[in-house]
Amino acid sequence: MATISITQTDDAANSYSGNGVEWFEFIPFVELRNPTGNNIEEHELPLVKDENDQAVRVDLLIQTDDDQRSVTITSLKTELERPVIPFSVKKGGSSADWLTDEDGYIEVELSKEMDTFVEVKGVTAKIKDKSEEEFNDSHSHKIFTTLGSEIDVEINISANESTAFYLRFLANDNEETFSKGSYENLFCGCFKVSTLNEWEFSETQIEKIKRYAVLNNSKLMGSGDANRYHHCTDTHKHIVYKLLENPPDLGKDQDHEAVRLTPMDFENAGEATTDGVRSALIAQTYAEPSKIFTVIDINDNEVIGTNGKPGNTDKQLKKFKESPIEYMKSKCPDNGYYIFIGAYNDDYHSFTIIVNKKDETFNFQFVDQLVAVVDMDENSLENLKLLSDIRRYRSNFPMGLELYQLRNKMK
Repeated sequence: MATISITQTDDAANSYSGNGVEWFEFIPFVELRNPTGNNIEEHELPLVKDENDQAVRVDLLIQTDDDQRSVTITSLKTELERPVIPFSVKKGGSSADWLTDEDGYIEVELSKEMDTFVEVKGVTAKIKDKSEEEFNDSHSHKIFTTLGSEIDVEINISANESTAFYLRFLANDNEETFSKGSYENLFCGCFKVSTLNEWEFSETQIEKIKRYAVLNNSKLMGSGDANRYHHCTDTHKHIVYKLLENPPDLGKDQDHEAVRLTPMDFENAGEATTDGVRSALIAQTYAEPSKIFTVIDINDNEVIGTNGKPGNTDKQLKKFKESPIEYMKSKCPDNGYYIFIGAYNDDYHSFTIIVNKKDETFNFQFVDQLVAVVDMDENSLENLKLLSDIRRYRSNFPMGLELYQLRNKMK
C-alpha cells in the first residue's frame, strides 16, 4: 500500500506521513467449505503438526496493514486421482464495505512448501465457480471471482506414488479504471493435501466393510440354510471385494449344504478357499507374500515340526515367537487405516484385522463372521484372541498364524 503525506499549508511543522486507507483493494480470505459429498474425508479433519505435535501455523494477508493472520493448516487426505475440494471466498481486510473492491482474480498454486512455491511434479489443479456443473478444458488454475463466492478446486494427480503438497491461494486485483489495488499475489489461503499410500484405505471404505460384517453376522443366528451368511473364507473374500476397485476372481461362494470335507473339495467345486484367496491376491500384487508366526510353549520351546514349520503340542502356550502386533504396527507408515488378513492353524479359521494408526497410537479391530467387529487392545488381540484361539483349535492342525497385508491397488 502506498503511503500518504499531509502537511499544513501555513505551518510546515505540522505534518503526517503514514499508510493510507486500504481503498479499492481486493482482499479475500479462502476457507474450506463443508466437504461432505466432495470425495474428501470429512470426519475429524486433522491439522498439520510439527515434530512436537504442535499445530503448524502460516501467515496470510501479510501485505495488508490491519488483517494479517496466523492460521492453522487443515490436512486433507484423498483416495482419488481427481478429487474436488470445495472452498468459500470470504471478505478480508478492515476497510468499510464501500471501500472494498469486491472482485478480482484468485489462483491456486501447488507447492511442496507451505510458505513459498516449490514445484510439485505429477499434480495439476483447476478452479471453477460452484454454480458451474463440471470442469472442462476452459478452466485453469485461475478464476475471476467475487467476495462471498463459492469455488471448487479439482486436482489431477498423475503421480504413481503417494504424495503430499500444499494448495496456496493467491489474489490479485483486476484492471479497473481508477481503482486497481496495489497488492500483488496476496497470500490468502493454505491447505495441505495428501494421497493414500499403497497400503492405506479410506475411512469410507473401512466403514463399508464394517457395515457388511455386522449385516453378515446378523444372519448367523437367523433361521434357514447355512448359505444365508458367509463363513470365514467368504467373509474376508467379500471384504476384499469391497475394498479393491478391480479385484481378481477369488472363487465362488462356498456351498456349505454340499458335502465339503477339505479345502480341496471347495477348490474342485470352483469355490473360494483361504489359501486360494491369499494366493490370488499375492499373484496379482494386491499383497506381498504372507508371514508365518510360530508359537512358544510354556517351557519356552518353539512349537515346530522336524521340517521347521509350525507343529503341535498339548502344552500351554506362552507367546508368539515374534509379535504379530508389532509386525502389523511396523507395516503402517502413515496415519490412516490398514488391512491385514490372517488365518491360524493351517487355515482352519480366517479373519480380517483393521489397524488405525494415529501418530503413536494404534487401534485394532478384529473382524469375522462370528463376532462381526470387535475393538481390541494390543494385548487382548495378541494373547487373549489369537494365541488363545490357536491353542483352542489345535486338534490335528499345526499351531501357527499366517498374516498378509492388503494393498489398495496392484503394484
